[in-house]
Amino acid sequence: MTPLISVIMPVYNAAEDYLRTAMESILQQTCGDFEFIIINDGSTNNTESVILSYDDKRIRYVKNDRNLQITASLNKGLGLANGEFIARIDADDYSDKLRFEKQINIMNNNDKIGLAGTYTIEIPTNEEIVPPTDDKDMKLLLKYCTNCIVHSSVMLRKSVLDEHNLKYNPKALHAEDYRLWCDMADYCEFTTIPEFIHYYRIAPEGISATNAGFQKKMARAIIWDNMIKDFAKDKRKMYSIIAKCIQNAELSSDERESLLELYESVNEYLNKNLSATFLQFACTSINALKTAILN
Repeated sequence: MTPLISVIMPVYNAAEDYLRTAMESILQQTCGDFEFIIINDGSTNNTESVILSYDDKRIRYVKNDRNLQITASLNKGLGLANGEFIARIDADDYSDKLRFEKQINIMNNNDKIGLAGTYTIEIPTNEEIVPPTDDKDMKLLLKYCTNCIVHSSVMLRKSVLDEHNLKYNPKALHAEDYRLWCDMADYCEFTTIPEFIHYYRIAPEGISATNAGFQKKMARAIIWDNMIKDFAKDKRKMYSIIAKCIQNAELSSDERESLLELYESVNEYLNKNLSATFLQFACTSINALKTAILN
């Protein structure tokens, strides 16, 4: 019988208590019609024994012969998925038992929605992560400011990925989720469930923590790409300018002026189209990006 949801969780040397918490938060979901695809990405600790200690027919255990890294493992999971919806969870995060039920309800009520995230609590700081709930606001922030969607909180409509041949881009390593959201934005609506039903752990040994600098650079590259595609009059010239900035090469006065014009165009567009709730945050993000590349 085809499951409603395919849950994808790559694991690489996760701490046992974190992994058990993540797995149990999925296995205890009130919406239990899912397959749980757990991909052991070449772990060298006791990850396998922890996973195999759970006797649940919904678990599909996959073991990579070697460490393929997260992007390849995620795409492997997408290829194995049979569900109508794709849910994500990471081995050091966990969700409230009502998460899937609430996401399925909102996506079933609007078949235009292809991505549903949630409000999230960051662990151990207890900081509240509150993305926009409106489709337009979400996409504007994503494309020109920041990745406002917590990867492990999302549920995706698989038909959107299949119809448009979308998957995680290996060229966007450690920002593969951000690239996918931007790729999906043209084909479906996004939403956020305004409830704190997911928990995102900042672990010192986690992928985001250990690759924070590289991840930040990759995210900036995605934002610049979006800006250039949508606002640059001379796209080839602007890509050349950005390339010089990345290489820390000195810009001519004309090149600096062209770059400033690009940012002003984006700022003007956001001022006209983004809701007042997120406008100050967006302007701060744009200015930080501008300062980082011009100084």
